[in-house]
Amino acid sequence: MKKWLLLILCLIPLFAFANEYVVGDHELLLMSTAYTMPSSNSYFTVYEVVFLNYVYALSNTTHIGAFTLFPIVSEALETLTLGVKQNFLRSDVVEGALTTTYTFKSSSFSLGSVFSIGRNRGNSFHAGAMFFVPDSDIEGQLVIMGGYRYDPSEKVSLIAEYTNLATLMEEDFNGLISIGVRMRSSHMSWELAGIRPLAAAGDLIMIPLLKATYYFH
Repeated sequence: MKKWLLLILCLIPLFAFANEYVVGDHELLLMSTAYTMPSSNSYFTVYEVVFLNYVYALSNTTHIGAFTLFPIVSEALETLTLGVKQNFLRSDVVEGALTTTYTFKSSSFSLGSVFSIGRNRGNSFHAGAMFFVPDSDIEGQLVIMGGYRYDPSEKVSLIAEYTNLATLMEEDFNGLISIGVRMRSSHMSWELAGIRPLAAAGDLIMIPLLKATYYFH
């Protein structure tokens, strides 16, 4: 009996933790986190009123979704992309997930992983890498990502994010930084952010990012 109790105590941190999913936990501004929704829940996100993304949780650890441009013209549907996220590591401090995407028209795909670190999701660090192949005739690229989220209150998150191509880190391009704020209710989150290259950009200050997510649960 003691052996079984010890085994259960060792397994509890892998399957149960205090952080419950709230709308927006699945990603920062653009990069994915390792967090997933409860089974059978879903969300719908609109980026810049142009990009559409719908994701469904097949289980507590598996997301499957579809991404496309808003169908302004018929060619927009050629951007239809299938995405999958599989959480493979859960503890009270660290979570890990594998991510993959495939775009049917161009046959482009990506494969990556991300780790989310923090006892509290409202004060968490996220790091990931993704191998992206934009076209069968173009050499694949390694994308490096990192981000931080801090929640000053229950309804507000402050988010900073960094992205760069590994091949460009040795050149003059120092990557992109995104800084923004997330506001949320029980079913929705809204984000306002700015994206800026970490290099001389003339008069450019920031490119605006507007994002809204509705959570079905």
